[in-house]
Amino acid sequence: MDEIATDVKFDEATYGVPASPRMAESTARNIKKGGGRSQVGKPYKIKGKWYYPKDDPGYVASGMASWYGPNFHGRLTANGETYDMHHLSAAHKTFPLPSYAMVTNLENGHRVKVRVNDRGPFAHAREIDVSKKAAELLDFKRSGTAEVRVEYLGRAPLEGDDSQMLLASYAPGESAAGSIMVASSEARGNGLASAASYDGSSKAPVPGTRPMQTLFQNQPSRTGDMIDALSSFRSEERRSGATKALEALGAASAPKNEEIHLGTIDRRLMAKVADVIGVGSTARAEATNRPNLVSATVTAAPRVDKDRLLKKLWSAGFSDAFPIRD
Repeated sequence: MDEIATDVKFDEATYGVPASPRMAESTARNIKKGGGRSQVGKPYKIKGKWYYPKDDPGYVASGMASWYGPNFHGRLTANGETYDMHHLSAAHKTFPLPSYAMVTNLENGHRVKVRVNDRGPFAHAREIDVSKKAAELLDFKRSGTAEVRVEYLGRAPLEGDDSQMLLASYAPGESAAGSIMVASSEARGNGLASAASYDGSSKAPVPGTRPMQTLFQNQPSRTGDMIDALSSFRSEERRSGATKALEALGAASAPKNEEIHLGTIDRRLMAKVADVIGVGSTARAEATNRPNLVSATVTAAPRVDKDRLLKKLWSAGFSDAFPIRD
Protein backbone atom coordinates (compact mmCIF):
# COMPACT_ATOMS: atom_id res chain seq x y z
CA MET A 1 0.00 0.00 0.00
CA ASP A 2 1.26 3.48 -0.82
CA GLU A 3 2.00 5.55 2.24
CA ILE A 4 1.34 9.25 2.48
CA ALA A 5 4.48 11.19 3.25
CA THR A 6 4.26 13.74 6.02
CA ASP A 7 7.43 15.71 5.37
CA VAL A 8 7.25 18.95 3.41
CA LYS A 9 9.39 18.66 0.29
CA PHE A 10 8.82 22.17 -0.95
CA ASP A 11 8.22 25.47 0.78
CA GLU A 12 5.79 28.26 -0.01
CA ALA A 13 8.52 30.85 -0.70
CA THR A 14 10.17 28.68 -3.35
CA TYR A 15 7.20 27.11 -5.13
CA GLY A 16 3.97 28.64 -3.93
CA VAL A 17 2.69 25.09 -4.17
CA PRO A 18 -0.39 23.69 -2.59
CA ALA A 19 -2.21 20.45 -2.37
CA SER A 20 -5.87 20.65 -3.18
CA PRO A 21 -8.64 19.39 -0.86
CA ARG A 22 -8.92 15.66 -0.23
CA MET A 23 -12.29 14.34 -1.42
CA ALA A 24 -11.76 10.63 -0.73
CA GLU A 25 -9.62 8.29 1.36
CA SER A 26 -6.07 7.76 0.13
CA THR A 27 -6.76 4.08 -0.61
CA ALA A 28 -10.15 4.50 -2.33
CA ARG A 29 -10.52 2.84 -5.74
CA ASN A 30 -14.16 3.63 -6.46
CA ILE A 31 -13.75 7.35 -7.07
CA LYS A 32 -16.43 8.83 -9.31
CA LYS A 33 -15.18 9.76 -12.75
CA GLY A 34 -16.00 13.00 -14.56
CA GLY A 35 -18.35 15.55 -13.05
CA GLY A 36 -16.03 18.54 -13.33
CA ARG A 37 -16.11 21.74 -15.38
CA SER A 38 -15.21 22.29 -19.01
CA GLN A 39 -12.78 25.16 -19.38
CA VAL A 40 -9.82 26.53 -21.27
CA GLY A 41 -8.91 29.37 -18.93
CA LYS A 42 -7.28 32.78 -19.23
CA PRO A 43 -3.51 33.39 -19.26
CA TYR A 44 -1.98 33.01 -15.80
CA LYS A 45 1.35 33.51 -14.07
CA ILE A 46 3.09 31.02 -11.74
CA LYS A 47 6.57 31.55 -10.27
CA GLY A 48 7.21 34.48 -12.61
CA LYS A 49 6.26 32.67 -15.84
CA TRP A 50 3.17 33.23 -17.98
CA TYR A 51 1.12 30.35 -19.38
CA TYR A 52 -1.50 30.64 -22.13
CA PRO A 53 -4.15 27.88 -22.10
CA LYS A 54 -5.78 27.14 -25.45
CA ASP A 55 -7.29 24.45 -27.61
CA ASP A 56 -4.25 23.65 -29.74
CA PRO A 57 -4.88 20.95 -32.41
CA GLY A 58 -1.62 19.51 -33.67
CA TYR A 59 0.26 20.26 -30.43
CA VAL A 60 3.25 17.93 -30.06
CA ALA A 61 6.07 18.50 -27.60
CA SER A 62 8.85 16.50 -26.00
CA GLY A 63 10.06 16.96 -22.45
CA MET A 64 10.26 15.43 -19.01
CA ALA A 65 7.29 13.75 -17.36
CA SER A 66 6.84 13.19 -13.64
CA TRP A 67 4.03 11.51 -11.71
CA TYR A 68 1.94 12.23 -8.65
CA GLY A 69 0.25 9.68 -6.44
CA PRO A 70 -1.09 9.00 -2.94
CA ASN A 71 -0.55 12.44 -1.46
CA PHE A 72 -2.95 13.97 -3.98
CA HIS A 73 -5.29 11.00 -4.35
CA GLY A 74 -8.86 12.06 -3.61
CA ARG A 75 -8.21 15.79 -4.00
CA LEU A 76 -9.94 18.19 -6.35
CA THR A 77 -8.31 18.76 -9.73
CA ALA A 78 -8.19 22.13 -11.47
CA ASN A 79 -11.50 21.53 -13.25
CA GLY A 80 -13.34 20.13 -10.23
CA GLU A 81 -12.94 16.41 -10.85
CA THR A 82 -11.49 14.16 -8.14
CA TYR A 83 -7.93 12.98 -8.70
CA ASP A 84 -7.64 9.19 -8.86
CA MET A 85 -4.10 7.83 -8.94
CA HIS A 86 -5.49 4.51 -10.26
CA HIS A 87 -6.98 6.26 -13.32
CA LEU A 88 -5.10 7.27 -16.47
CA SER A 89 -5.05 11.02 -16.00
CA ALA A 90 -2.59 13.90 -16.12
CA ALA A 91 -1.89 17.54 -15.39
CA HIS A 92 -0.80 19.97 -18.12
CA LYS A 93 -0.18 23.70 -17.96
CA THR A 94 -2.12 24.79 -21.05
CA PHE A 95 -4.41 22.06 -22.42
CA PRO A 96 -8.19 22.56 -22.15
CA LEU A 97 -9.80 20.74 -19.22
CA PRO A 98 -10.80 18.00 -19.64
CA SER A 99 -9.02 16.80 -22.74
CA TYR A 100 -7.08 13.81 -24.03
CA ALA A 101 -3.38 13.48 -24.74
CA MET A 102 -1.17 10.65 -25.94
CA VAL A 103 1.99 10.22 -23.87
CA THR A 104 4.89 8.19 -25.27
CA ASN A 105 7.91 7.21 -23.20
CA LEU A 106 10.80 7.93 -25.58
CA GLU A 107 13.10 5.61 -23.65
CA ASN A 108 11.10 2.41 -24.21
CA GLY A 109 8.34 3.22 -26.74
CA HIS A 110 5.42 2.59 -24.34
CA ARG A 111 2.47 4.87 -24.99
CA VAL A 112 -0.95 5.46 -23.51
CA LYS A 113 -3.78 7.96 -23.74
CA VAL A 114 -4.53 10.02 -20.60
CA ARG A 115 -7.33 12.31 -19.47
CA VAL A 116 -5.97 15.80 -18.74
CA ASN A 117 -8.03 17.28 -15.89
CA ASP A 118 -5.48 19.21 -13.83
CA ARG A 119 -2.94 22.03 -14.03
CA GLY A 120 0.82 21.60 -13.60
CA PRO A 121 3.61 20.70 -13.23
CA PHE A 122 5.37 23.98 -12.40
CA ALA A 123 8.84 22.73 -11.43
CA HIS A 124 11.97 21.88 -13.42
CA ALA A 125 10.40 22.83 -16.78
CA ARG A 126 8.56 19.51 -16.93
CA GLU A 127 6.08 18.96 -19.74
CA ILE A 128 3.43 16.83 -18.03
CA ASP A 129 2.56 15.23 -14.69
CA VAL A 130 0.81 11.86 -15.00
CA SER A 131 -1.05 9.65 -12.55
CA LYS A 132 0.52 6.70 -10.75
CA LYS A 133 -1.28 4.27 -13.07
CA ALA A 134 0.04 6.05 -16.18
CA ALA A 135 3.58 6.02 -14.76
CA GLU A 136 3.26 2.26 -14.22
CA LEU A 137 2.13 1.58 -17.78
CA LEU A 138 4.81 3.88 -19.19
CA ASP A 139 7.32 2.14 -16.90
CA PHE A 140 8.86 5.09 -15.10
CA LYS A 141 7.20 4.86 -11.69
CA ARG A 142 10.41 3.73 -10.00
CA SER A 143 12.68 6.21 -11.76
CA GLY A 144 10.28 9.09 -11.04
CA THR A 145 10.72 10.88 -14.38
CA ALA A 146 11.10 10.04 -18.07
CA GLU A 147 11.63 11.78 -21.38
CA VAL A 148 8.28 11.71 -23.20
CA ARG A 149 6.43 12.98 -26.24
CA VAL A 150 3.03 14.56 -25.56
CA GLU A 151 0.40 14.87 -28.30
CA TYR A 152 -2.83 16.79 -27.79
CA LEU A 153 -5.80 14.73 -29.03
CA GLY A 154 -8.75 17.03 -28.38
CA ARG A 155 -11.48 17.74 -25.84
CA ALA A 156 -12.89 15.05 -23.54
CA PRO A 157 -16.52 14.65 -22.42
CA LEU A 158 -17.41 15.89 -18.94
CA GLU A 159 -19.48 12.92 -17.83
CA GLY A 160 -18.98 9.18 -17.99
CA ASP A 161 -16.20 6.76 -17.14
CA ASP A 162 -13.53 6.57 -19.83
CA SER A 163 -11.29 4.16 -17.90
CA GLN A 164 -11.71 1.20 -20.26
CA MET A 165 -11.15 3.29 -23.37
CA LEU A 166 -7.96 4.74 -21.92
CA LEU A 167 -6.64 1.34 -20.82
CA ALA A 168 -7.35 -0.05 -24.29
CA SER A 169 -5.13 2.66 -25.79
CA TYR A 170 -2.03 1.25 -24.09
CA ALA A 171 0.63 0.04 -26.54
CA PRO A 172 3.97 -1.32 -25.30
CA GLY A 173 7.22 -0.61 -27.08
CA GLU A 174 8.50 -3.04 -29.68
CA SER A 175 10.74 -4.91 -27.21
CA ALA A 176 8.29 -4.84 -24.30
CA ALA A 177 5.75 -7.45 -25.42
CA GLY A 178 8.29 -10.27 -25.47
CA SER A 179 9.73 -9.25 -22.11
CA ILE A 180 6.30 -9.25 -20.46
CA MET A 181 5.41 -12.64 -21.93
CA VAL A 182 8.69 -14.18 -20.71
CA ALA A 183 8.29 -12.69 -17.23
CA SER A 184 4.74 -13.97 -17.02
CA SER A 185 5.81 -17.45 -18.09
CA GLU A 186 8.56 -17.57 -15.45
CA ALA A 187 6.05 -16.55 -12.81
CA ARG A 188 3.87 -19.63 -13.20
CA GLY A 189 5.81 -21.42 -10.52
CA ASN A 190 4.93 -18.63 -8.10
CA GLY A 191 1.21 -19.00 -8.70
CA LEU A 192 0.89 -15.97 -11.01
CA ALA A 193 -1.19 -16.28 -14.14
CA SER A 194 0.55 -16.23 -17.52
CA ALA A 195 0.04 -13.30 -19.83
CA ALA A 196 -1.86 -15.56 -22.22
CA SER A 197 -4.41 -16.42 -19.55
CA TYR A 198 -5.62 -12.84 -19.52
CA ASP A 199 -7.22 -13.34 -22.93
CA GLY A 200 -10.27 -15.49 -22.29
CA SER A 201 -11.61 -15.16 -25.83
CA SER A 202 -10.92 -17.55 -28.69
CA LYS A 203 -10.43 -14.77 -31.17
CA ALA A 204 -7.25 -14.77 -33.21
CA PRO A 205 -5.01 -11.69 -33.01
CA VAL A 206 -6.02 -8.92 -35.37
CA PRO A 207 -3.66 -8.90 -38.37
CA GLY A 208 -1.16 -6.09 -38.38
CA THR A 209 -1.23 -5.45 -34.62
CA ARG A 210 1.25 -6.37 -31.92
CA PRO A 211 0.06 -9.38 -29.85
CA MET A 212 0.19 -7.54 -26.54
CA GLN A 213 -1.67 -4.54 -27.93
CA THR A 214 -4.42 -6.87 -29.13
CA LEU A 215 -4.43 -8.54 -25.73
CA PHE A 216 -5.00 -5.28 -23.88
CA GLN A 217 -7.67 -4.18 -26.33
CA ASN A 218 -9.58 -7.45 -25.89
CA GLN A 219 -9.47 -7.29 -22.09
CA PRO A 220 -8.80 -3.69 -21.02
CA SER A 221 -10.38 -4.20 -17.61
CA ARG A 222 -7.63 -6.68 -16.64
CA THR A 223 -4.66 -4.53 -17.70
CA GLY A 224 -4.26 -3.10 -14.23
CA ASP A 225 -4.25 -6.62 -12.74
CA MET A 226 -1.50 -7.66 -15.09
CA ILE A 227 0.68 -4.67 -14.30
CA ASP A 228 0.15 -5.20 -10.57
CA ALA A 229 1.06 -8.88 -10.90
CA LEU A 230 4.24 -8.16 -12.83
CA SER A 231 5.17 -5.46 -10.34
CA SER A 232 5.12 -8.06 -7.56
CA PHE A 233 8.28 -9.67 -8.95
CA ARG A 234 10.23 -6.91 -7.26
CA SER A 235 10.55 -8.11 -3.68
CA GLU A 236 9.77 -5.45 -1.08
CA GLU A 237 12.58 -6.85 1.08
CA ARG A 238 15.11 -6.21 -1.69
CA ARG A 239 14.09 -2.63 -2.35
CA SER A 240 17.03 -0.32 -1.80
CA GLY A 241 16.90 3.04 -0.11
CA ALA A 242 17.67 4.64 -3.48
CA THR A 243 14.65 2.94 -5.06
CA LYS A 244 12.37 4.17 -2.29
CA ALA A 245 13.73 7.70 -2.67
CA LEU A 246 13.13 7.66 -6.42
CA GLU A 247 9.57 6.41 -5.95
CA ALA A 248 8.97 9.28 -3.56
CA LEU A 249 9.50 11.69 -6.47
CA GLY A 250 6.04 10.81 -7.69
CA ALA A 251 4.34 11.41 -4.34
CA ALA A 252 4.97 15.02 -3.42
CA SER A 253 3.77 15.84 0.06
CA ALA A 254 1.08 18.29 0.98
CA PRO A 255 2.31 21.58 2.40
CA LYS A 256 0.79 22.98 5.57
CA ASN A 257 -0.67 26.07 3.92
CA GLU A 258 -2.25 25.34 0.58
CA GLU A 259 -2.47 27.88 -2.21
CA ILE A 260 -5.11 28.47 -4.83
CA HIS A 261 -4.25 30.50 -7.91
CA LEU A 262 -7.10 32.76 -9.00
CA GLY A 263 -5.68 33.48 -12.44
CA THR A 264 -5.60 36.89 -14.09
CA ILE A 265 -8.58 38.84 -12.76
CA ASP A 266 -10.08 42.33 -12.82
CA ARG A 267 -9.13 44.56 -9.89
CA ARG A 268 -12.82 45.01 -9.05
CA LEU A 269 -13.18 41.25 -8.66
CA MET A 270 -10.01 41.18 -6.59
CA ALA A 271 -11.66 43.56 -4.12
CA LYS A 272 -14.22 40.84 -3.34
CA VAL A 273 -11.68 38.16 -2.42
CA ALA A 274 -11.55 38.98 1.30
CA ASP A 275 -15.30 38.50 1.67
CA VAL A 276 -15.10 35.08 -0.01
CA ILE A 277 -12.08 33.57 1.75
CA GLY A 278 -12.96 34.77 5.26
CA VAL A 279 -10.76 35.22 8.32
CA GLY A 280 -7.40 33.42 8.44
CA SER A 281 -6.83 32.95 4.72
CA THR A 282 -4.93 35.63 2.82
CA ALA A 283 -4.76 36.88 -0.76
CA ARG A 284 -2.03 38.62 -2.68
CA ALA A 285 -2.03 40.29 -6.09
CA GLU A 286 0.74 40.95 -8.57
CA ALA A 287 0.50 43.66 -11.22
CA THR A 288 0.39 42.69 -14.89
CA ASN A 289 1.11 44.71 -18.02
CA ARG A 290 -2.54 45.75 -18.07
CA PRO A 291 -3.47 48.28 -15.38
CA ASN A 292 -6.92 46.82 -14.70
CA LEU A 293 -5.74 43.21 -14.31
CA VAL A 294 -3.78 41.44 -11.58
CA SER A 295 -2.42 37.93 -11.08
CA ALA A 296 -3.83 36.74 -7.76
CA THR A 297 -3.23 33.89 -5.32
CA VAL A 298 -4.98 32.83 -2.12
CA THR A 299 -3.18 31.12 0.76
CA ALA A 300 -5.72 29.08 2.70
CA ALA A 301 -5.55 28.93 6.48
CA PRO A 302 -4.50 25.47 7.78
CA ARG A 303 -7.92 24.62 9.26
CA VAL A 304 -9.98 25.85 6.33
CA ASP A 305 -11.94 23.29 4.30
CA LYS A 306 -10.02 23.69 1.03
CA ASP A 307 -12.70 21.95 -1.01
CA ARG A 308 -15.39 24.31 0.23
CA LEU A 309 -13.14 27.34 -0.29
CA LEU A 310 -12.35 26.38 -3.88
CA LYS A 311 -16.03 25.89 -4.67
CA LYS A 312 -16.90 29.21 -3.02
CA LEU A 313 -14.34 30.95 -5.21
CA TRP A 314 -15.77 29.38 -8.36
CA SER A 315 -19.29 30.41 -7.35
CA ALA A 316 -18.15 33.97 -6.61
CA GLY A 317 -16.85 34.46 -10.15
CA PHE A 318 -13.25 33.23 -9.84
CA SER A 319 -13.85 30.61 -12.52
CA ASP A 320 -10.16 30.06 -13.31
CA ALA A 321 -9.16 29.30 -9.71
CA PHE A 322 -7.15 26.09 -9.27
CA PRO A 323 -4.92 24.55 -6.59
CA ILE A 324 -1.24 24.97 -7.45
CA ARG A 325 0.92 21.89 -7.32
CA ASP A 326 4.61 21.42 -8.01
